[in-house]
Amino acid sequence: MKKTLLPIIAMTVLTACETQTLAEYRPVVDTSRINSAKYERDLSECRNVAYAAEAEYKDRQAQEMGANMMAGILVGAIAGAAIGNGGNDIAAGAAYGAGVGAAGTDTELAYGGPRRIIDRCMSERGYAILNDIGRG
Repeated sequence: MKKTLLPIIAMTVLTACETQTLAEYRPVVDTSRINSAKYERDLSECRNVAYAAEAEYKDRQAQEMGANMMAGILVGAIAGAAIGNGGNDIAAGAAYGAGVGAAGTDTELAYGGPRRIIDRCMSERGYAILNDIGRG
């Protein structure tokens, strides 16, 4: 039973690390030479571009996670049946496979990508981004 919970717990912990929302994200720029009203307007427009991308990324991530979990369930159930002696081993293998499939889903685009989009958008508008791209 511990083996089936480990991937699920790991995935939960990793997704909980995302603490800064896209609405709170602000790239680091040198403010000494910028018009603050224009900066805020540009930032708002760039956030809107990032929100659209984030929604698309999350849809794609959900589809990928569903496919990965189904593949994991099938492979885990087959492995559990081959190794074990009964239904409990099949169920444990399927649960473990589902967890591995979910944990194997790439979440970087859904959580890190939109911040990079904001940075690139602001850079294209003439702002010198001082932070690592996407890191604020």
